[in-house]
Parts: sequence; C-alpha cells; structure tokens
Amino acid sequence: MAELHELSQDQRLRNHFNIDKRRRTSRHVQPDPHYHSYYEFYYLAAGGCRFFVLDTMYTLSPGDLLICAPGEYHRNSYFGTQMHDRFTVYFDSQRITEDLLPYLGFLPDVPGGQRHYHIPEHLQADFLALQNYMLSQYQLNTPEGEFSLNHLLPVYLMFLFQNAQPAARGSLQASQTEQALQTAAQYIASHFSDPITLDQVSGLAGFSPTYFSRKFKDFAGISFSSYLTHIRLREAASMLRGTGLSISEISQSCGFSGANYFGDVFRLAYGMSPRDYRRKEEVEQRDRIPFRSGERSAEPRAHR
Repeated sequence: MAELHELSQDQRLRNHFNIDKRRRTSRHVQPDPHYHSYYEFYYLAAGGCRFFVLDTMYTLSPGDLLICAPGEYHRNSYFGTQMHDRFTVYFDSQRITEDLLPYLGFLPDVPGGQRHYHIPEHLQADFLALQNYMLSQYQLNTPEGEFSLNHLLPVYLMFLFQNAQPAARGSLQASQTEQALQTAAQYIASHFSDPITLDQVSGLAGFSPTYFSRKFKDFAGISFSSYLTHIRLREAASMLRGTGLSISEISQSCGFSGANYFGDVFRLAYGMSPRDYRRKEEVEQRDRIPFRSGERSAEPRAHR
C-alpha cells in the first residue's frame, strides 16, 4: 500500500473546511494517488481534465463539477494544450448542519445521488464569483472570515442543489484498451469479496498479466493489487462503522485471507488497528449528523 495513502484532515482542512484555486498545465501530474475522509468538490472553469474515481473514468469540460465522497480513491490528469483552471472545495461531516439535510440528495454517497454535474452556462459566472468570495474569506484566516464561511458553505451547497445538472458523457472517447481496463476496475469493485487474482482479471480484460499490470497502473494510477486492497479496505472500514460484525467476520466478508493479515494491512492504511478504528468512529459518530440515512423532504430542482 505504499503507493496509495490517506490524506489526513490535518494536512488539508482548517476548521473542517478548505477551498483552493489552481491553474494547471497538461504536464501537471498528481504526485500521490490518494483518498481522504472528507468531501472534495472539484469545479473545472477552463481546460480539460480526466478523473478516475473509485472504478470509473470521467472526462470533465469547463463548467463541470465532480464530487468525491469520503474514502473514495481518486486521481486526475489534464489534457490539451490550454491552461486548466479549477476550484476545489473540501469539507467533512462536521460542516453539515441539520437544516442542510433535506438538500444533500445530490451527493454521490446517498441513494439517488450522482458524482458528475454541469453548471449551466448562464450561471457559471455567478458560481465562479461565489467561489472567489469563499476563497477570499478563507484566505483571511480571521474570526470574521470563519463566520462568513459558516454561512457561505450552505449557500454554495444550495446553489448546487438548485442548479447543478447531471453532466453528459465527456467528448473524449475512451480507447478499447481503456474500456477494457474500466470494465476490469468495475469488476474488481463489485467482486472484491471473492478470491480475485491477477490472471483472472487480466483474462477478463483480454490481456496478458504483464501487459494488464502495466496498463492498469497507467489508467488507474495504482497497481492492481493496491487497487484491490483499497476497495476491500474501504468496504471493511464501512462495515466497522456501520455493523456489529466481528473483526474476523469483516475480514472474511471483504476477501482478506485472514484476520491477522487484515489487521496488518488496515493498520498500514489507517494508522490504527480495526478495533481502534471502530472505537474512534463510535466516539465521533455521537456528534455526527447521520445524513446518509436521514429523511429528505426536498428534491433537487435540476433533477425533477
């Protein structure tokens, strides 16, 4: 798991929030494939970008928004000769207040939610202005700025609830090789509890194991074995948070060869044992709003 790691909240969030604006070239390469315990809202203002999230490759055009939920592996790359401008908003569940619950049905980790959206052209200037103002308040790093952000994040989310539309498929056509690799990734993600092997998945893609290994790492950013381990660990973490199953039962359900091996791999990825992770989550969930399973009284206008 050395090539895939979790970004801790301390590295990126301040008071459970961050907003960032960057300009990239097509030569920019994301240095570390990663996942994290907070949401990432990625808005592309100019240029072209490809995003691999969980098990699917997305092609983004100007005006597109892509949302990564907590715990989802992702990486991006840029294409074309022009400059690429993007905003990224990060926040965790501590920023989700109870009055926001009815308006979060568009998130990818709730039933009916999606990941890839588009902001209508006539609203893109307004959306950019809102993000620029949020950024200016974040950069103040003062009590006044924090007070503004407490109100601006709900405005940002309500803007998306009211206006974001499911995005059309990107215009950049995937090659036959990429289509085969995505099929393989989706197979791994849905069969992680089985004793999956490299020979099995490479055969499914129609490639030799050596060729598949090289192409899969180019496509997903991590090796086949690291990808499979991440998918299994992500499900294990979810089961530790949401079920009363024993460590051994979770290990077996997620496809690990044994509870001891599962514990070693989990500790390497999360920095603690599965048992300690469960205790930590139990403490944190006492103060966390259970929005993933909460009732919703409103539906996004763009989805009606």
